[in-house]
Amino acid sequence: MLFKKCLPFLLLLSISVAAFSQNSDRDLLPRIGIKGGLSIATIIKSDNPDVSSQALFGFNGGAVLQLPIGRYIAIQPEVLFSQKGYHATGSNITGDYDYRRYLNFLDIPLLLRINLAKEFGLVVGPQYSYLLSTHTSFKSGGASYQEDVNNDNSNISKNIFGGVIGADINLNRNLFIYGRYTIDFKNNNGDGTSSTPSYKNQVFQFGVGVLL
Repeated sequence: MLFKKCLPFLLLLSISVAAFSQNSDRDLLPRIGIKGGLSIATIIKSDNPDVSSQALFGFNGGAVLQLPIGRYIAIQPEVLFSQKGYHATGSNITGDYDYRRYLNFLDIPLLLRINLAKEFGLVVGPQYSYLLSTHTSFKSGGASYQEDVNNDNSNISKNIFGGVIGADINLNRNLFIYGRYTIDFKNNNGDGTSSTPSYKNQVFQFGVGVLL
């Protein structure tokens, strides 16, 4: 009699455990996805204090791979297109000027992901960046010019290592939003002039991602 009364409860418990086990096993499988969003790029100047830099807005996006090594830790490499640069204002012999440098990078971060909860994870790790192209615009008084900078110029570093720290918020199993802060560990080899100040890139990134 007692067994008959407990049988429905035992069946429900068995189904719940089986479902939880399947979901847990599924969470340990590798996953690939895409993400994209807004970049807010600025610089850390290592010289030329007369240059006043401001934020430059751009795009970041690309592919994401999650490789779980447990329920709470995963390795997360990414391959991203990232727009960086800065907007600078100042004065020279021709008067006030407005200078904008747009930098297009291929970023490859190798991140350690720590899942603090099902809905929240922290990421941190190194990043390799390769400069794809550079575009500048300069206005001073009545003069202005725009040009694409030769990336073979010895005054520009094409290969840069940096670091990344950030967080992901999972809206459901497939959709997440992210925030990142990235910074270069190396200067760009600039000569310290108003047109090419020596600096390190730093970028705040925000966006949405989808995991398959």
